[in-house]
Amino acid sequence: TGEYVDEKIANRRPVAVMYNNIINAIPHSGLSNASVCYEAPVEGCITRIMGIFENYDDLKKIGSIRSCRIYYCYFALKWDAIYVHFGQSKYALDFLKSDKIDNVGSYQSVANSIFFRTTDRVAPHNCFIDGAGIKKGIKELGYRKNYKKDYNSHFQFADEGTKVDLASEKIANKVELGNVNCNLSTGLYKRFQYGKAHIDDQNNEQLSCSNIIIQYVNATLYPDNKSLDMTLTGSGKGWYITNGKAEKITWNKSDKLGRTTYLDKAGNEIVLNDGKTWICMVQNEYSDNVKISK
Repeated sequence: TGEYVDEKIANRRPVAVMYNNIINAIPHSGLSNASVCYEAPVEGCITRIMGIFENYDDLKKIGSIRSCRIYYCYFALKWDAIYVHFGQSKYALDFLKSDKIDNVGSYQSVANSIFFRTTDRVAPHNCFIDGAGIKKGIKELGYRKNYKKDYNSHFQFADEGTKVDLASEKIANKVELGNVNCNLSTGLYKRFQYGKAHIDDQNNEQLSCSNIIIQYVNATLYPDNKSLDMTLTGSGKGWYITNGKAEKITWNKSDKLGRTTYLDKAGNEIVLNDGKTWICMVQNEYSDNVKISK
């Protein structure tokens, strides 16, 4: 986030938690603690959300948790994160079982002792975990707990005490992405979805962020004609939105396992304001659904 964190978690690997986002799964639990969120489409014209957590130790309820899609694995790898999910598409299973990604999932022996079901949601939308369960899973599976030595921060942030004021003339007090609306209030973009404020039921607070990155991508279907495959390498277009303004950007990624860079019109990497960032993957054919306005 570009903000100070407790020294004890500064070098600890984050976890990337796969959140269900169908209407039967909300309100979400614990998502307001995520530092970065990725939202991307899955089959059925719905989205799922992956939260990147630095500080999750004291959370008693995180979820509801849903199954993996392989492009979320690549999002998690950018952060050297340990990926937490419950279930997976058949096209992701081999990758999850490889040595390319550390993950805590339902197919592993530790699952029965760390995931739990609740009675406040209908199955299969009622699977949760807590901070203690995540730590237990990491320990029992023997995963590395600190960042790898060559890890570099994913984003660049404004200097302490300064604010990014985009040179663009595009005013961005309201951002609409189909079912999701984000409205600027006291410097933060507050989220609405399904016609209501997007709430975390663990603190009853509305989810918000300082920065929004919209990344336009191509997507195709796997041979089952149902599972989505997202093209994350190459380059494409998008928007960077912060502090009431929006500018057009391009994104570049040369390797699926590597980092995505977001560039302004001069070809320089964008600089973010301190705080949380929400990254929204939008299929190119639905780009007209994105509305940015006063």
